[in-house]
Amino acid sequence: MTWYELFFIFLFLATAAALVGVLILAVSRRRASAGKLMLTVGAIWCIYLVILAISDLTVRQKVTKAGEDRCFDEMCFAVVHVQTSSSPYTTSADRIYAVTVRVTSHSRGRTEAEGGIRARLYAGGKYFDVSQQAQKSYDARHGETPGLTQRLAPGESIQSVLLFEVPQGTEHPALTLDHGFTPGYFVIGESPFFHRPDILQLPKDQ
Repeated sequence: MTWYELFFIFLFLATAAALVGVLILAVSRRRASAGKLMLTVGAIWCIYLVILAISDLTVRQKVTKAGEDRCFDEMCFAVVHVQTSSSPYTTSADRIYAVTVRVTSHSRGRTEAEGGIRARLYAGGKYFDVSQQAQKSYDARHGETPGLTQRLAPGESIQSVLLFEVPQGTEHPALTLDHGFTPGYFVIGESPFFHRPDILQLPKDQ
């Protein structure tokens, strides 16, 4: 856990305690004191969010090359294969990207999983979620692919095939991995609000 994470936890807990204090002061009819405490909390959060935005603007996008691991603690992910084809599910010129992701556990003694992680394709400022229709069709034909959140023994590795449907002509799509909207969005150095997402490059279509 980083110092920024510890500071955010401290700030959150201090804010919760302050809000309890505001409630107590309001019940005690000390509304002026309650208002001052509320303004103080608001001012501290405004300063924190400004610092968060400034630091976020200076963060450089991390680019992981195809075949290389992008790790979250002891669980690592790498894009090892991609295949594209015309989409059979729409009348438009959409493309299906079948992306194979290798998931490896570097745990040293217990079964691990990266809970809540999700994969999306990113290109031109737009995100593309896994195509549920294409994924069901693939799983029915080839057997259900392991999920990115599957629990793995130390040293174990699996390959998960994810299918995305993107418009024809989309240039240089890449894979992104995140945990959705979490409190981590408000941790200095981890917020994704003001910079491009970290990406895993796709290999050439094989």
